[in-house]
Amino acid sequence: MSAGGKSGPALGAENVEKLRAYLDDLRKRGLPLPSRGGEINLSAIALACGFNRQVFYVNEGARSLLADAAARPAPGGADPDDVEGDEKPVTRSDRRDRRIHQLEQANAALRAENHGLRERLRRLEHVEAVMMTGRRVAP
Repeated sequence: MSAGGKSGPALGAENVEKLRAYLDDLRKRGLPLPSRGGEINLSAIALACGFNRQVFYVNEGARSLLADAAARPAPGGADPDDVEGDEKPVTRSDRRDRRIHQLEQANAALRAENHGLRERLRRLEHVEAVMMTGRRVAP
């Protein structure tokens, strides 16, 4: 027996019913399946249904139910293959990635400069110590 005293098949059937109720609710409200980057967002669906995302990989009933829902046309006549709505987030994401890369490069350059300056300071402090004592000082 697994968590809650239910068997695996019982939990599987319960998960399929949760998914069916969620998909029916989406259809009644005229909402599309949650998506991210043009793909169905399995994490969002699993979270809304209250089960683990892995259910879609191990539960054949849940997988086929989701595949059927994905095959249906999106509400409002929207074409699920229409990528025009996805272009701006991708562009924004690309811009954000480029900016992150620039900042990482600037950060690396500043770290290298900082390291060099610290090393130079250490050497100058050593030279100053030699000059003050008039004899060689171990670094």
